[in-house]
Amino acid sequence: MAKRAALATACFAIFFCVLLSGCVARGPMISARSTELEQTPFFPQKRFQCGPAAMATVLVASGISTSAEALESSLYIPARRGSLQVEMLATPRGFSRLALPLPRNPASIIAELEAGRPVLVLHNYGLPFWPRWHYAVVVGYDPVDDVFVLRSGGKRRQLMRSRRFMIAWHYGGRWAMVVLRPGETAALDDAQSFLEAAAHFEKVASPADSHATFAAAVRRWPGEPVAYVGRGTAEYRLGNLPAAAHDYARALQLDSAQAGARNNLAQTLVDLRCPHRALAMFEGRDLDSLPAPLRDASIETLRGAQAAAAVTDDAAHCESFP
Repeated sequence: MAKRAALATACFAIFFCVLLSGCVARGPMISARSTELEQTPFFPQKRFQCGPAAMATVLVASGISTSAEALESSLYIPARRGSLQVEMLATPRGFSRLALPLPRNPASIIAELEAGRPVLVLHNYGLPFWPRWHYAVVVGYDPVDDVFVLRSGGKRRQLMRSRRFMIAWHYGGRWAMVVLRPGETAALDDAQSFLEAAAHFEKVASPADSHATFAAAVRRWPGEPVAYVGRGTAEYRLGNLPAAAHDYARALQLDSAQAGARNNLAQTLVDLRCPHRALAMFEGRDLDSLPAPLRDASIETLRGAQAAAAVTDDAAHCESFP
């Protein structure tokens, strides 16, 4: 048994060394220009509290005044000696910031650095079956020496070889995120991820911040109907009903199957004293086939439009609406 244990240990050591060394190649792993965000703040972590320190780093870099100590109560879980990713994504929303998970490739990290944004990453310095988790913030990359520059633990400027970085990041699930101000979009062209993050942000954001976020999406991806739905809802919350109606109508032009946009447009038309135009939104539509929450909302909107249409004609300004 002793010999078997020794053999197993030796095999494990060989396996781990092979992973760390990889196939030796000349030159940098990643093709990029040298970038370092030297002004990124640094918060030395306390024991097991890398999550609050890393989050404070990216929040302050985005213009928020906070500290690692201020974030401990919401992020640090003593039983786990760390922070969960779901809390890491939720925390920026409480500071009027959008949290965006990045695509799981190094190009996404480099692109954000070149756009001037530090990137929060999850590393595993152990193995998949024996993890040792750690959050750090990437603030630079040097292709000459092929190293990433991190704010990590107690080091303000930790240099980590790309191969070691990639192994630790891969074992951490290749998870990374950036913090965006309302009105910013990510460096890489990933509309779906951004709109999903914007939808989460919308639930807690002010109407103005939500509008800035979806307006940025409309500018970046003018062919995405969900971007117009989001901006239309922000316009509605701001009281700009004509603008909301036009955004919902544009979403339907891009995708007539957008039942949510159809219901929202109909309700907006009712509010604009255009109930007959609202009723037209439902002609030939099988509302019973919609998912329950949307079905119920659409039926309620339809009934409201019917009641309004029974006592009033559309106002003259309704001709300017869809």
